[in-house]
Amino acid sequence: MVRTHGGPLRRLTDAAREGTAVPGALAAFVGRAVATRLSYRTQLSLGLASTVLSAVVLVFVGRVVAVAGGGFEARYGMTYTEFAVLGVVVHGAASSGLGAFRAAVRREQLQGTIEHLLLSRGPASALVVLSGAGDVLSACAGGAALLALCSRVGGFPVQVSWPLVGAVCLYAATMCGLGLASAGVVLVTKEGEPVSWLLATLSALAGGVYFPPDLLPECVRAVSRALPTTHVLAVVRGAASGGGDARASLLFLSAAAVVACGAGAATLRWGLARARGAGTLGEY
Repeated sequence: MVRTHGGPLRRLTDAAREGTAVPGALAAFVGRAVATRLSYRTQLSLGLASTVLSAVVLVFVGRVVAVAGGGFEARYGMTYTEFAVLGVVVHGAASSGLGAFRAAVRREQLQGTIEHLLLSRGPASALVVLSGAGDVLSACAGGAALLALCSRVGGFPVQVSWPLVGAVCLYAATMCGLGLASAGVVLVTKEGEPVSWLLATLSALAGGVYFPPDLLPECVRAVSRALPTTHVLAVVRGAASGGGDARASLLFLSAAAVVACGAGAATLRWGLARARGAGTLGEY
């Protein structure tokens, strides 16, 4: 039996009818997201275990690289373990945030509440954003906590600075914009959408998550330079190694956030209009 945690949804629709401010609706959705995540303890535990196992694997791979020679640390300002752990943590949190809005839409479809939600008086696009906000915040909080833990245990503290905070916020905004586009496509296709899959795959392969982009062939480096993941990881790793100029990456991430949010909002509106016009909003 599906656990719906419908109380926040009822409070939201009541708030929309009464004209209550958005913060109350956001709190209701975040509360539901947290309650849903905590109710699936096995899934939560397995996800955490997978992350820990990945980190352990990277530690041993880092030891292999260290035995092969010290050139990596001399060239990139950190050991391979530090390099890869930072990449995996940031990419993992971003991937979770990227799929948050799509997952929220699918959850409402499968629970049969999508029409009840989107046909209330509140703006449909804003309701989709609010429905995924809890998952986005959870992904960001989990990523930050895991990064702090890895930095503490691994002995490579990341120096918090305004460029770092700005880069992470812009990257999160970019992922949210692309996540909205993913949700818009799911409203039409119901099953399967290429947006989040393509970005997550390209980021893992060419975004500098597991290995430096300058080791890639020149034709692939052009793709790497066009990925937001490459630029945010450059800033994060620069904060860990104490070097690097973040200005170029911040300019790229600023442009990416504007484009992604605009395209995401437009795609979501298109998906809503298409599903409503075809009468398939409640189908899954």
